[in-house]
This record gives sequence, C-alpha cells and structure tokens, in this order.
Amino acid sequence: MPRRIDTAERTDTIATAALRVLERDGLAGLSVRGVAAEAEIAAASLRRAFPTQHALREYCFEVIEERATVRIRGLDLSGRALAEGILAQLLPLDAERRTELVAQVQLGILALTDEALRPAAIRLGDGVERACRAALTVLDAARLFGTHRDLDYETQRLRALLDGIAMHGLWNGEPESSALMLTTLARHLDELSRPEGSERS
Repeated sequence: MPRRIDTAERTDTIATAALRVLERDGLAGLSVRGVAAEAEIAAASLRRAFPTQHALREYCFEVIEERATVRIRGLDLSGRALAEGILAQLLPLDAERRTELVAQVQLGILALTDEALRPAAIRLGDGVERACRAALTVLDAARLFGTHRDLDYETQRLRALLDGIAMHGLWNGEPESSALMLTTLARHLDELSRPEGSERS
C-alpha cells in the first residue's frame, strides 16, 4: 500500500524540485509537467498544491527565504563569528545555497516584467537586507562596529557587497571562489570596526 504524503511534505517536495528545475533548465523548464517529473509526482498532485504557475513561482521565493532563515536561526555562534555566519547563509558556498541563488536570479529577472510576481521578489530582497542589518547589529553589540558609522548606510553598503560577491561566486563556480567570497566579506567586516579614516591610511 503506498505511503500517504501529507500536504506539507508534498509542498516541500514540489518546491525543492522547482528550485532544481530553475537551476538546471531556467524559467523555460518551470512548467507543471517539468516540475512534476522532477518531483516524481503526478501533475494533478502538483496542480492541487499550486493551481497556477504564478503560485508556484511565488512559493519558490518564499522557500528560498525560509531556508535561509532556518539556517540562520540554527547558528550556535556569537560575536564576529555569528555575523559572518549570518551572511554566509546568503552566499553560494554549497550546492543548496547555489541552487537557491540561481533560482532567485531566474525568478528575479522575471519579476522585472511581471508585476504580479514583483512583490514576492521585493519581500525576498527585504529579507536579505534584514539579514545584513542583523549581522551589523551583532557586530555593534560586540563593539566591532565603528561608533562613527551609520547603520542604515552600512546596511545598504553591505547588501550591495553581498549581492556582488554572491554573483561573482555564482559565475566562477570553482572551489577557490568560496574562499574568495569569505575573505572579501571578512575584510569588509574588519574595515567596519576600524576608527574613522583608518581605512584610508
């Protein structure tokens, strides 16, 4: 007798399959048939969970944020290590995080011209920004954030850096790129703790 699959498990299976399809085949592969085949479920089961393609795309954004949030909440670190750990969850440092970032990029491009999908893309971007602010707040609590620095500005600057090095890591793909991403991030956090003007000396 086949095992019954509950709704939450089926939804997670579909979402995981959708992210894999986006990484491998791009938006063109994100169809009911393609995702159902990847998830090894009937197309009818997929349609019950996600009646429209928009619902599936929107849920992919939610899953990416949810997975990063779970990883961040599971960090058993403090101080500088915690700040670095938070930010590392948003970089393509392993297969899971790479898949999430590729899917995010694919869907983000679509959201530029799909007004219905844009709010989901913005919510995910806001989540990245909150993670950057959380990392800086951790540094501040550990007295590793310069007193002269503006938290709002540095949050925006950190997000821009994080986005940039994430994309470089995505394109490079070699094992060395992981070390480079982490080194670049660490040097930026070092700079944030220095007295005003010292980084220019």
